[in-house]
Amino acid sequence: MTGGRRGLIGGSLVSLAVRALDLPFRYGFHLLIAAQLGVVLAGQFYIVFSAMVALAGLGRLGIDRALTRQIAASRATDADAGATPAIIRGTMLIAVASAAVSALLAGAAGPAARHLLDKPELAVPLALGALAILPQNLGAAAAGALAGLQRIGPSQMVYSWLWPALFCLMSLVFGITFPAVLVLIAASFLLAAAIGWGILARILASLPPGPARAPAPLLRPGLSLFTQELIQLLIASAPAIILGMVADNRQVGLFALAWRIALLINVVVAAVAGMAAPKFAELFALSDRAGLRRASAQAIALALAVAALPLAVMLIAPTPLLAMFGSAFGQGATTLRILALGQLAAAACTALPELLGMTAHLSSLRRINALALVVLLVATPPLASLFGAEGAAAATALTIAVNGGAAAWAVHRHLAIWPWQWPMARRRPGVTP
Repeated sequence: MTGGRRGLIGGSLVSLAVRALDLPFRYGFHLLIAAQLGVVLAGQFYIVFSAMVALAGLGRLGIDRALTRQIAASRATDADAGATPAIIRGTMLIAVASAAVSALLAGAAGPAARHLLDKPELAVPLALGALAILPQNLGAAAAGALAGLQRIGPSQMVYSWLWPALFCLMSLVFGITFPAVLVLIAASFLLAAAIGWGILARILASLPPGPARAPAPLLRPGLSLFTQELIQLLIASAPAIILGMVADNRQVGLFALAWRIALLINVVVAAVAGMAAPKFAELFALSDRAGLRRASAQAIALALAVAALPLAVMLIAPTPLLAMFGSAFGQGATTLRILALGQLAAAACTALPELLGMTAHLSSLRRINALALVVLLVATPPLASLFGAEGAAAATALTIAVNGGAAAWAVHRHLAIWPWQWPMARRRPGVTP
């Protein structure tokens, strides 16, 4: 399979171009939420939305990422025929787990709102949020399979920008009120999943027939890869939930919007990592250590180059940027600056956790994610309680830096790859490919 030997830059630029569609739709989504709901209701919404996002990951269990790895490795050895059994098995596992998580959230909504969040008015919204988990995760299963098949454009579409695009269109018809907006989100995920599966079905039908194969195990490698997804989900959602426990809805609203703007950098990082992950799996299957070193360095260089301008705007002019969503949000300027520094660390470590996961160093990945989880859960409550939105931002940025730095160290130790070397630099003496 020659695809594993192609450079990463060209494919990543395509991925970035596709993910650029994420910007108007995803930020259109957040703009509509902020403008229509205001700071206080937006704070309530983001507490529920963060819980939805975090719990949805429990329904995937990393199986979508395991599908990407398994299918990409099969392609590297010209074994495309094994894709369909793996996809069927993986999707069944995701469907069962997602249904269980949805039932758990719906059943626990009342007690969680009253006793955990001390916000009884969120009981009904939390129950409505459970509607989105199953369709979201079925779409993720299709997107993971598409990534493994190197259909990066459709994969990124289903993973990232399609559902907010559908939401923005439907909101023009139905309007935005809280908590009815949560039903609209569930409908958007459902339509996105249907489109993703339609694309995947057409691609699978075009694959050449091959001998019947038993599907490779997905749950165990999925659980290992899930630790990386879990920490990403918790970084994205736990600070807002914890802030909601120790501060008022206004502080949550300020933090949540600043975080969504800072996550613009995550669009870049995720786009490059999404292209790099199957490439890493192919190169590892081909025992191409030099290719892994080159691809890793290219991923970081590309992410930093693309992220430089938006990071500069967030650090230099955060107030006018936030005020675009409403004058009251301008008070989150310091919060946005702190989060932007965290995203700079994320860009500097682009795709390093994926490199560990796709090269079978799963035990190190689990330990790194456990460390990041401890930092997040230990640092966020006291900092958020003392400093509100700014404290939650500091804990978030610290967790990102710890996760990325530990991944860089592990990559260097296991693979003899120095992540920040120039992509075309010569090997250092004593390091063999």
